[in-house]
Amino acid sequence: MRFGLCADIRNVLEVQAAGYDYIDGKLNQFALWSQEEFDQVLELFRKADIRMERCALLFPKSMVVIGEQYDEKAMRAYLDVAFTRMNALGCDLVVFGSGKSRLVPSGMRWQDAYRQLVEVTGIVGDVASKYGIKVAIEPLNRAETNLINSLAEGAALQADVNLPNVGLLADAYHMWQENEDMSRILTCAPFMHTHIAMKGTRFYPTEATDEVKEFFSLLRQSGYDGTMSIEGKSDDWKADSAKALEVMRGLC
Repeated sequence: MRFGLCADIRNVLEVQAAGYDYIDGKLNQFALWSQEEFDQVLELFRKADIRMERCALLFPKSMVVIGEQYDEKAMRAYLDVAFTRMNALGCDLVVFGSGKSRLVPSGMRWQDAYRQLVEVTGIVGDVASKYGIKVAIEPLNRAETNLINSLAEGAALQADVNLPNVGLLADAYHMWQENEDMSRILTCAPFMHTHIAMKGTRFYPTEATDEVKEFFSLLRQSGYDGTMSIEGKSDDWKADSAKALEVMRGLC
């Protein structure tokens, strides 16, 4: 398994120094930068030995993809810029979390919202395929969104979209927050990518707790040996990222 850290990509050299295999960027951050700002980051990556192999946060929080405010033309224009910049950085996978963007508006039938999400995810996958990019659906806990809150629902969305470059992500933190049966890892596999953070606190996994051990064990049983990014928080990210990496590598 290979490990990355979700961080501002301007910190790539610090993430490299901590020993990570890659940095996991924030697409809705660098996709909105000016060309001058982005060019400065490209220059920074020329000095780095690691790459931005994965990125999260597909959409800006202001971009709504469910309900009457959805603007397909604006979404496509954003995706073209975002995926062009992913290509420039050598990244071939983006995570579709973006809880605020996919909220079901008040009064909208869940069935209609789900059908619209299938359509939107299909468009994202189709545009992404033109850039050689994969899209990993991320189920989120109900404090962050009200649509696709479990691994099983994410697997259903993947099946309904039915595109070869659209897959599923397993995020330990969201599963724990939803008290989801962790054995669903075995029944919803395979996965394109994984995320981890500590149960409850969302801090970096600096301890090999029973829950963390179970997550790794079930992924191994499912045959997963891909990438895992820490998507969490820390009071001292440089020190904690090094501790967390030691813990995760010890569980492989």
